[in-house]
Amino acid sequence: MATKRENQNVIQPEPQQQSEVQDDSEAAINREPWYSTFIQIVIPFFLAGLGTITAGIMLGNVQHWTVYKQMAELFVLVPVLCGLKGNLDMCVAARFCTHSNLGHMKNKGDIWKIVIGNMALVQGQAIVCSLLLCTFTLTVSSAVAHKLKFDNFSTLTAAALITSSTASMFLDSVLMVTILFSQRYRFNPDYMATPIVASIGDVVTISLLSFSAAYLHEVGKTYMWISVCVMLCYVLILLPLWLIVVLRNSYTRPLLMMSWIPVLGALCISEFGGFVLCSSVEQFGGFAIFSPIINGIGGNLVCVQTSNMGTILHRRSKLGQLPKDTRVFEWPHSVYFYGTVYSCVSRILIILSIPGNVILVYIADYLYKSHISVGVVFLGSFALTSLLQLLILLWSAHFLVHLLWRHRIDPDSSAIPYLTALGDGLGTGLLAIMFQLLRYADHEYSAKEPWLRFDLNL
Repeated sequence: MATKRENQNVIQPEPQQQSEVQDDSEAAINREPWYSTFIQIVIPFFLAGLGTITAGIMLGNVQHWTVYKQMAELFVLVPVLCGLKGNLDMCVAARFCTHSNLGHMKNKGDIWKIVIGNMALVQGQAIVCSLLLCTFTLTVSSAVAHKLKFDNFSTLTAAALITSSTASMFLDSVLMVTILFSQRYRFNPDYMATPIVASIGDVVTISLLSFSAAYLHEVGKTYMWISVCVMLCYVLILLPLWLIVVLRNSYTRPLLMMSWIPVLGALCISEFGGFVLCSSVEQFGGFAIFSPIINGIGGNLVCVQTSNMGTILHRRSKLGQLPKDTRVFEWPHSVYFYGTVYSCVSRILIILSIPGNVILVYIADYLYKSHISVGVVFLGSFALTSLLQLLILLWSAHFLVHLLWRHRIDPDSSAIPYLTALGDGLGTGLLAIMFQLLRYADHEYSAKEPWLRFDLNL
C-alpha cells in the first residue's frame, strides 16, 4: 500500500477521512460567507502589493549600479529568479496548505518531517535551476551578440546560487510560520500563504542578487577563485546533502522526479520575460518600477486561486477523477463569474484587482518620486493591462489544474510553476506593449531621478 501511494505522487487523505470530506464537501465550500473570504484575501493582497512596490523601487535603483551595466545578463536573471520563487516556494505553499486542510499537520513529528523534506527538496531544485539558468542565459546572450560572453560565468552563477538558496530558505521559514498561524486561528491558509510569500519574495530576491553580484564582481577582479569556490561548495557539498535528505523523507521522495518537469518548463517560459525586461528597461523610463508590480500581483492572485482549487479537488474527489459537476474546459464567464465552485473566489480576485492595482501604482509613483505624477491615461492603461493578464491567468488556471488532475498529476506540485511563469512572461510582454502604445499616444511615463536611492559604489 505504501509503494502504491508513493507511485501516485500526490497528497491524499486516508480512506476514512476522504469519505467524510466528500460527504460534506459542498456544504464546507459554500459555508464560508463571501465577506469572510474577501477579508482573508484583501489583507495579504495589499501586503503582497507593498512588497512588489518595494521590489520595483529596488530594481529602479540597482539598474544604475556598475555591476548591472557591466553584466547586463543580471536583468535577464531578475524576473527568472523572482519567478523561481513561484516555481518552488509557491508549490511548497500549496502543498503545506493541502497538508494543513487535510489534517496532516496535527503533531510536531509530522510537521517537522513535512517541513524538512520540502525545504530540502526546494534547496536541491534551486541549486540545479540556478546552474541551468546561468548557463542558458549566457549561451543565448553569446548567440545574440555573436561572441562568447562567459567571462562572468562564475560570478553570475555564484550570485544566482546564493540568491536562490538563501531566498528559498528564508521564504519557506516564513511560510511555515504563516501556515501554523492560519491553522491556529482557523484562517484558510490557501488565502494567506501564497500572498505572504509574494509580499517579500521579490524584494528579497532582487536585494540578494544585486548585493551578492556587486560584491562578487568587485572581489572577483582580484580573487576570481572565491566565486569558483562558492559554486563548488553548492554543487559538490550542499546538493548531494539535500538530495539525501529528500530521498530519506516519505513525504518528498515521490516528488523528487515528477517535480522537475514543470519547474524546468516554467523556467524556459520565464526566460522570455527576462529578455523582454532586459530590452525594455533600456527603452522605457520607469519600466523597472512597474514590472515587478504587474508580475507579482498577477502571479499572487492566480496562485491563490490555484491553491484553492487544489485543496477543493483533494476534498471532493480522488486523483484522476473529476467531480461530476466539474469539467476541464469551461467558458470564461463560468470561470470568472458564475458556474463553478471556484467562481466566488474568482469574482473577488477580479473585483480586487482593478482598485488594488490603481492604489499600488499611486503608492509606487509617490515613493519613487516623492510626488504623484501618473495621469488618468497611465492609470487606466495599467489597470486594463493587469486585468487582461489576470483574466487570462484565471482561465488558464482552471484549464490546467483540472487537466493535470484528470491525468493523475498533483496540481499542487505542477500547476503553479507554469502559471507563475506564464504570468511573468505575459505581464512583462503586455507591459512593454502598453509602454509602447503610450509612447505613440504621447502619454509616456517620465522617470526622473528617485528621491529614495540605494547607492553602492561597486
